[in-house]
Amino acid sequence: MNEALPSILIVEDEYLPGLHLKTALGREGHAVYGPATTAQEALEIARQNSPDLVLMDIRLAGAEDGIEAAKRIRESSEVAIIFMSGYQEQQFKDKAMALKPLAFLVKPVLIKDIKAVIARWRAGG
Repeated sequence: MNEALPSILIVEDEYLPGLHLKTALGREGHAVYGPATTAQEALEIARQNSPDLVLMDIRLAGAEDGIEAAKRIRESSEVAIIFMSGYQEQQFKDKAMALKPLAFLVKPVLIKDIKAVIARWRAGG
């Protein structure tokens, strides 16, 4: 990743929260892709655009969840991942954390929290 702000793929099955994230992160200067609502759509956008970071909701429309989508994206890319979920059950968190994401944020996710995770990641920590 260069000095430019990281490009971000938003994967969120709810339209308004996805649009809010896209608008807010775009306003910060990030190139933003999505929001994708399904695992398949996320895979296609990731393949076409090679984002630096994926904001991945755990629950998605369609058969696959966000954890499965993240695994599949990681098969072809070392992209960084931030999971977002309304689920606080340990089983989801454990499964997600096995992929070594930058963070697991509990919804509602605030832009300042995403920005803090990105800043820490870019600083190497």
